[in-house]
Amino acid sequence: MHNKTSIMNKALLLLLAMFVAINVISVTTIEVKAENVVVVIDPGHGGEALGGNMDDRIERDINLITAIAMKERLEQYEGVEVYLTRDNNDDPDISRKDRMEVAKEVNADFLFSIHYNMSENHTLFGSEVWIQSIGSGYTKGYAFATIEMEALTELGLFDRGIKNKLDKDKTGEYYGILKYAEEYNIPAVIIEHLHLDESRDSAFWNEDGYKLLGQTDADSVAKYFNLRSDKLGVDYSNYEKVVVDEPSNRMDRDYTDPEICNITLMDIVDDVATVKIEASDSDNYIQYYQVSLNGGRSFGRLEPWSDRSSTEEIITVPLTEEEQNVVVAVYNQYEGNHISEVVKLEAIAAPEIDDTEDIQEYTEIINENTTDIAERKYIFKPVTVLLFSFLALFALFNIIFWVYVIAGREKGVANKSKSNSKTVDKNSNVRKKSKHKQKNKKVIDDASWQEKNMDDILEDFEWDLLE
Repeated sequence: MHNKTSIMNKALLLLLAMFVAINVISVTTIEVKAENVVVVIDPGHGGEALGGNMDDRIERDINLITAIAMKERLEQYEGVEVYLTRDNNDDPDISRKDRMEVAKEVNADFLFSIHYNMSENHTLFGSEVWIQSIGSGYTKGYAFATIEMEALTELGLFDRGIKNKLDKDKTGEYYGILKYAEEYNIPAVIIEHLHLDESRDSAFWNEDGYKLLGQTDADSVAKYFNLRSDKLGVDYSNYEKVVVDEPSNRMDRDYTDPEICNITLMDIVDDVATVKIEASDSDNYIQYYQVSLNGGRSFGRLEPWSDRSSTEEIITVPLTEEEQNVVVAVYNQYEGNHISEVVKLEAIAAPEIDDTEDIQEYTEIINENTTDIAERKYIFKPVTVLLFSFLALFALFNIIFWVYVIAGREKGVANKSKSNSKTVDKNSNVRKKSKHKQKNKKVIDDASWQEKNMDDILEDFEWDLLE
């Protein structure tokens, strides 16, 4: 009996010891994992490889700004080591394989490739995350991308989704960094934060914006790895990630177009037409729509589909004085599109213009101008009369002057002839001639005095007018 009791006690002690050991091992494993979280941040491009380049926005430089901000933020969490594949823009660009070699050398748990986007026609906007197409790289990438896209959407960026893309043979990853991530068995994602060529993303086109996006990336990583930070006052230890099954086959992008895009005129109120868009894609979701008012010859800018779970969108179109042929194009996540049939909107009559007030206003202006002109005529009328009177007097003086001058000359000639016909002595004739010359000179002097006096009168009169 005693032996049985002793054996039972030993068995219980052994079970207790095993239980304690298992828990200690579990705790130790968790702690080691927390201490050994290793993250590699890969700022895309570098050296002469600029990446996207729009105006003064160079992707190579922006990637580094965001990556450094992400590293600095992430290092404020406990239990994480952070590395960069490059820390400047001067070194030559490194290959995708060499970037992944850096991750392999430090035994990275995850590599995050930092990028910014541009589109061929400069029409797309928003954020997206590219993940691996198979295995644990897919499940881990999808879990992180879900966290990241939620965070970027909260900042106000449009969610362009979580995406995959295979190479042309459909046997491996399209993007080199994801291809080598699969080869080295290291999870990796490509974060395309926003577009550098569409104004709806322009709120972040500055250094503070690029840094904010890097800090957002860091918090997403902390949530994924359940990290905490006393410095930041946050604890994501209990954050629950999305769990998806590993795909048995590689996941690839959707190459098909939406199947349906119909538009219907619902009603017209106050010269505004309400149009319903119905669209669906069995392999994807509707992401954008675009409206044409000229039968599809040209379209307006892309607009976000408001609810991805819905197959309907309601829009309004103001009527104009010309007939409008409404056409709508819808786009899925990978820009596959479907264009609707035409819906005609009749022209509205040109509005009648009540110009009574305008005519009254113009009449008042004309009356004011007429009164002003009349007042000016009243002011200048005495001046005009005085001026004409002066001119008439001046003309009269000139006539008298010239009559006097001519008469004086004729008289002098007559006296000279009479003197020559008489017989007189030489001295007498000289005296007479001298006398006649003096008389004629006196006449001319009188005329000159009158002309000079007339000029003085005219000058004084002009000054009087000016005063």
